[in-house]
Amino acid sequence: MAGEWDGSGSLFALGVRLTNINASGVPIVGANQAYVTDSLVTVSIGLEYEEGEEIIQKNGGGRVCLNYRAPDSLKRGTISELQVCTPDPNFLVFAMGGDTIEIPATAEVQTATTTGTPTGGTFTLTYLGDTTGPIAYNAVFGVVQTALLAGTSLEPGDVTVTGGPGPGTPYVFTFNTSEGNPAALTADASGLTGGSSPAINIVTTTPGTDLPTAIGYRAPLVGTDPKPNGIGLEFWTNAMSDGAVSSNLPYMHWVLGRAKIRPSDAWKAGAEDAMLPAFEGFSEQNANFGDGPVGDWPYPSDRVWQFARVAELPDLTPGFIEVLADA
Repeated sequence: MAGEWDGSGSLFALGVRLTNINASGVPIVGANQAYVTDSLVTVSIGLEYEEGEEIIQKNGGGRVCLNYRAPDSLKRGTISELQVCTPDPNFLVFAMGGDTIEIPATAEVQTATTTGTPTGGTFTLTYLGDTTGPIAYNAVFGVVQTALLAGTSLEPGDVTVTGGPGPGTPYVFTFNTSEGNPAALTADASGLTGGSSPAINIVTTTPGTDLPTAIGYRAPLVGTDPKPNGIGLEFWTNAMSDGAVSSNLPYMHWVLGRAKIRPSDAWKAGAEDAMLPAFEGFSEQNANFGDGPVGDWPYPSDRVWQFARVAELPDLTPGFIEVLADA
């Protein structure tokens, strides 16, 4: 017996998730193998049927003696009017291949400046709760680096110290890009002597990033199939009931296990109109999409598309997510 539906409708495109899949349709495990964004504007999905063969046979006198038409069969799902509100290079690469144009990852730089003109004593540095041993007020940069690596969780290659010696010249701490946005160093100058209220001020002069920053996009090469396996395509909408978002299972999670999309029409750049990248394509059955990239689809995925009411919405902040093994 079919279950009862509470009458809720679907409204508002809340976000979309794109997942790389292999030739078998299985989500590819690893970091940066899926991309999520809340920039979805609209998407239309439907069904495409193949007309059944019609057989008409007449006898020698022209009278129809056999008339048969096979039933239409479902061929695949259709995708149209898939629009996002920004030409996000990462979204475009996931959706249809090509390449991003990037600024390389940035090494974070923190600078420590000694004030108050101390004439003796020591100071310490702290990183993520670990504190170095005492460092002479006028230590050369190599001594400072050795103390930092010995007294904290930072390892060789994580940070390079230049500048100094203090107090006349600031120490410069350059972190490896693999550290991304590292914690801020702090200094305890209570061991410094002489001068006038000596202190050490540490500021971040260059914020760090561990990933390149996408600033542009290049279309796929001519003569190639940049996404031969397609992608897993999911999106979320609100479940509406009685003129408001339903209080019970307020979202709808839509799953297209294997989608193949391409640009539809031209992307217009006008004097006033915003450029809205738009796509069209089709979807195929893919039971191997399974429970999705992060294990939040507990139902079969073996139809051209499917949806279910859910209680929670994933984090749709634009960015990469890691596809989990055996999610």
